[in-house]
Amino acid sequence: MVDDSSWGLGQATARATGASQEYWFSLRLRVDAPAQLWQAAALRCLSQTDLDQQEVEDMIGPIEDPSIADCLMILALPERIPGCTRLDTTLQPGGLAELPVPGARELDDALDEG
Repeated sequence: MVDDSSWGLGQATARATGASQEYWFSLRLRVDAPAQLWQAAALRCLSQTDLDQQEVEDMIGPIEDPSIADCLMILALPERIPGCTRLDTTLQPGGLAELPVPGARELDDALDEG
């Protein structure tokens, strides 16, 4: 049996020593099936928050006209990454690299609170 007690596994208070480091993580994807994306985002919202069906539609739009950016934010971002602090979140449509997506920061903040 492996002794992992010195690793601090299972202990929420275990911290590594040393200076913090910042990293930039990039993910590029193409949405091929907006309805499937919406269904997955809606399921995550309903299973991991106290939102009802109408509140979910208010957040990500109806399945017939989904808010792709909001659906992606819900699915692509983890609630938390252990040992890390999320410094920024940006979601941009392809070809418009300089334009921020309205509401992305508010959705990110809502997911952090949930």
